[in-house]
Amino acid sequence: MGFGRDLCNSHEALMKLQDWELKLLETVKRFMTMRVKSDKEYASLLLNISQHVDKHDGVGQVDHVSNVSK
Repeated sequence: MGFGRDLCNSHEALMKLQDWELKLLETVKRFMTMRVKSDKEYASLLLNISQHVDKHDGVGQVDHVSNVSK
């Protein structure tokens, strides 16, 4: 029937598939670690800018209209 012959290569195929899945998961982990680091840095910079603006908000009022607001 050939059932035994088909099973001979199945173990190798499963091992290759699991190796590929492990590599994929390692890549996803590396990407997510970089993403978390990037998001933390971004949040820190936003906080720094916000604090800087709050500190200097009342010091001097600017009398011009920004191009961004147009």
